[in-house]
Amino acid sequence: MINPEPAKIGDLFSTSLQFSVPRFQREYAWGKNEAMEFLEDLKSYSASEERLFLGTLIFDISEEQGKKTIKIVDGQQRITTILLLLIACRNLAKNINAGRIANSIQQRINFEDPTTAEPLGPRLIASESIKTIFDFISDYNWNNDFPARIENKPVKRQANRIKPIYDFFWSEIKNFNQNELSAFLKTLYDSYVVRIDIQDAAEAFSIFERTNA
Repeated sequence: MINPEPAKIGDLFSTSLQFSVPRFQREYAWGKNEAMEFLEDLKSYSASEERLFLGTLIFDISEEQGKKTIKIVDGQQRITTILLLLIACRNLAKNINAGRIANSIQQRINFEDPTTAEPLGPRLIASESIKTIFDFISDYNWNNDFPARIENKPVKRQANRIKPIYDFFWSEIKNFNQNELSAFLKTLYDSYVVRIDIQDAAEAFSIFERTNA
């Protein structure tokens, strides 16, 4: 039985499960226009008591080798873009010496060992089209530089997919003070989706086809 449930973005990125983009999914394809529309929607709700609705997300909840994962059937573009925005917010928090905010944001980008605070990997296993560069910029110590190679692997094409979006987000928030950043994060975290969890892959894609028809 399918039970759609509302879920806040802040809660979605606090789960103990890791999101993954299946290899057969299309590439990350959002561009600056989609990012602009998303950010404009967020800003329009920043002074409102209403919450921004970001659509439906469909997940295939499966267990492999004793470990549960969330495979993204529908929602890859939105989830990846939200994380790019959070990476920009994290770097801003670091720049304005808001270390506690930066650390809090980082916990929604990467998993951490609760005893050592050491990173345990990204919260999202991104599309292969951007995975190497996405993992690179997810690191807390990333300094806004997009390299052409990472460990001798060319990543220029990957960077070209996400750099325009990141640069746009950065240009829009880089002058926020701490209070403005906190208010902006509250709007983002309070935004919500309708979450549909499916445990059968065929059923998940059937729902995906119907919701996108």
